[in-house]
Amino acid sequence: MKRVTFLRKFLALWVLLWLTLPALAGDAPVAVISLVWGAVTIKHQNEDYKPARWLEPIFSGDQVKASGADSKLLITFFNDNHQEVVGPDSEATAQDTTMNGPSIRKDPARNPFGAGGVENPFVYTHRLIQADFQNPPHTYEAEQLLLQARVRPTFPPSLFWQKSDNSVLQVYDYLGAPMWKKPLKGHSYVLTTAQAQAMPKGVNYWWDVTSGSKTLVAKYPFKLLTKPQYKWFQEQRRSYDTKKAANKLERSDWTDLLLICSQLNYIDESLDLLYKMAAMDPQNPAIYRAMTRVYLAKNCPVHAQKAHEKELELGGLDPVYP
Repeated sequence: MKRVTFLRKFLALWVLLWLTLPALAGDAPVAVISLVWGAVTIKHQNEDYKPARWLEPIFSGDQVKASGADSKLLITFFNDNHQEVVGPDSEATAQDTTMNGPSIRKDPARNPFGAGGVENPFVYTHRLIQADFQNPPHTYEAEQLLLQARVRPTFPPSLFWQKSDNSVLQVYDYLGAPMWKKPLKGHSYVLTTAQAQAMPKGVNYWWDVTSGSKTLVAKYPFKLLTKPQYKWFQEQRRSYDTKKAANKLERSDWTDLLLICSQLNYIDESLDLLYKMAAMDPQNPAIYRAMTRVYLAKNCPVHAQKAHEKELELGGLDPVYP
């Protein structure tokens, strides 16, 4: 009898796992819609077709359809930042690193470091869990002050936070262990060249700032870039700024810079871009999807919860897992 009960339980568990495998496989997006022209629709797995929007994540197995002679869409893949155009009056299905369809134009890879040289962008690949929002250490108002903190994308990094006469800066190594601590007057600090040179490059570090029992900067990460990574970012930023000065920015340029900032863990730059994107396209749930994850990376879960609620209010589908 016990053996029969065990077999029944095992079979039930196996069937449940088998049924959930397709959904689990599609949890991490592989690409993002960078630009949409005309009548374009997208079908995520287990959903109906709906209008495709700028910044919408694309999962492996998703289907897109461009209807009409003037309709097409631009897709950017995370593995190497290459772009693909799905042409007019055509359909295509997303795979892990490319679109599969009869009318696809694929551009060369734009990540000079290869598929493993830059991390996937956390603004799309972070999967939400309940713990992300539980027991927030600060109120919404307190987080407003914490959001004043910034890591400037310079070398060596420049750190800024809310005004305080006395503060203690703590920097943690790439394993999360305390590395060095510095009491300071004022509310900024630029790492010395010697400090920066002694730190391994291309990895994440963390920092926080306190003043007595008060938190001035909630612990969040920054990446100390290698010289090639830093050069790549500077080139992309200059291109963006040049187009902006000439009033020639397209939405794909915003997407490109957001992905690069996210891949290089430039959290504050990512948040600045998303604020401006939200002003440009306030009814787009995909913007708030990305914003939710940047707030979490900045260690501001109350703001993240509100951004997630806004995303769902606008019709976004973004599950929170146990």
